[in-house]
Amino acid sequence: MLQPIHLLHHLSVFLLVAFAIPGLACELCVDEPGGPPDDLQLFLLIGQSNMAGRAKIPDDAAGVIDRCFLLNEKNEWEPARNPLNRYSTTGKGAGMQKLGPGYGFVLKMLEEDPNLKIGLIVNARGGSKIESWVGEKPDLYWAARKRMKVAMKSGTLKGVLWHQGESNSERPDGYLDKLKTLVGNVRNDFGDTDLPFVAGQINNVPAINDQIAKLPEVCHATAFASSEGLKATDRWHFDTKSQLLLGERYAEQMLKLLAEQPAAAKPPEDVKFIDTHVHAMAVNEGGLDAVAKWMDERNVERCVVSPLNHKGSRAWTEEERSAMLANYAKYKGRIDRMCIIDPGEVGTVDEAVAILKREISDGAIAFGEHYGRDLMFDDPKNLLLYEACEKVGLPVMFHIDQNKNMVEPGMKRVDRVLEMFPDCKVIAHAYWWRQLGNGSCDRQLQEHPNLYADMSGHVVVNVLNRDRKYAREFLIRNQDKILWATDEGWWSFGSRDKQMNQHYTFFEELDLPEAVRYKIYRGNAEKLFGWEKE
Repeated sequence: MLQPIHLLHHLSVFLLVAFAIPGLACELCVDEPGGPPDDLQLFLLIGQSNMAGRAKIPDDAAGVIDRCFLLNEKNEWEPARNPLNRYSTTGKGAGMQKLGPGYGFVLKMLEEDPNLKIGLIVNARGGSKIESWVGEKPDLYWAARKRMKVAMKSGTLKGVLWHQGESNSERPDGYLDKLKTLVGNVRNDFGDTDLPFVAGQINNVPAINDQIAKLPEVCHATAFASSEGLKATDRWHFDTKSQLLLGERYAEQMLKLLAEQPAAAKPPEDVKFIDTHVHAMAVNEGGLDAVAKWMDERNVERCVVSPLNHKGSRAWTEEERSAMLANYAKYKGRIDRMCIIDPGEVGTVDEAVAILKREISDGAIAFGEHYGRDLMFDDPKNLLLYEACEKVGLPVMFHIDQNKNMVEPGMKRVDRVLEMFPDCKVIAHAYWWRQLGNGSCDRQLQEHPNLYADMSGHVVVNVLNRDRKYAREFLIRNQDKILWATDEGWWSFGSRDKQMNQHYTFFEELDLPEAVRYKIYRGNAEKLFGWEKE
């Protein structure tokens, strides 16, 4: 048995030999997670089998990649080496992961910038369809997003690489629209409306590749990596040489997009916002103080608070009502309020009218946020409330989603209500905007003089940002109908990191005419609520 002093001697000799042999010391520490570098440029690599890698890994690509780190299964950074999809939380198993385009991409990016440090989040899944990345239940996207959120604590997300389409080759219709949706979702979730996105073409499927090639035409800050001239080992999977070349093409397109990125937009300084959709604990003592502080920080001159059925948000007793009204009296002319009656809470229109008249006498300027839980949009219980609001002259702000005020594609139920109560001004919110792509939103704003739309919530910037040319034309065409709003509330007033900053800057990125900007930021609200005279 070796004595301790002899063990130290042997260990010293071993370390001297290890560091004397080039590359050996680095190989020895590969499996040790490194502390997160503080200036990583992050890239998310997603898609199916070619992105995961199915090509043979050459000997010279088996070692550590200098200045490149890989997010591992412990959500820690370690020196990157192939296969890069080894830690995918949705992969098909370690034995199937081989060389993908990520390796050639990284080498080219590092070659262009000797000071660059890259962090890779690779979460591809062989055989996956695009419907697993977008749609009602995009499990693969959610898994990648979860890892990306962790990675962003150590750096800045600079771009996304996408390679998929083989599993959609037999039914290619609508692929481009789904790809646009994916781009929009990524940008919305990671808070960057100009996040570069490069999609790679697949092997010899014109019906898919033609749509991928059109992505830059319909979605800003995107590009495609061509598959022209690449060779495959079977029907779908590129060989080693082609994977390296494809990775270089990804890098070339990414570098172009990064060079073309505009400076980050700043909130406007020449006009103060009116926010028509805010939530607060208006019943609690000092409940509006947090709102006022937030307004000062965010250049918001006036706002409208909508009650929700949370304790502290809506008054249920006379005592709570008195406390609420005292809070609003403190901020009269600066913070206004809506009122609410739940569907089914009253049995007749006259009952609702009596309640609403009292609300108006106590300062309510609108009705909302109207939640028709588990009801279709034109359910009789909802119609009763719209009729009552029309009779007393209160605008109605409604919510739509999968279980509230439900509608089908085309939103004919919304049309019916707007036609039944033409003198009731109605403000659309939430998932109403999700039908922007099929033309329903534009059509309804043009056809119904009593319809407005507030741009609050995460959905709105997402859908508008998918096609900025269309978004700009849409906003100019409906410039008298759009209300600036954020849907912020007690959960976000105290933390800027949680606030939806895109709402404060997005319209500045569209180069809208000055008159249109003014109307959206405040002019339409002044007109709708009668504040022009003030």
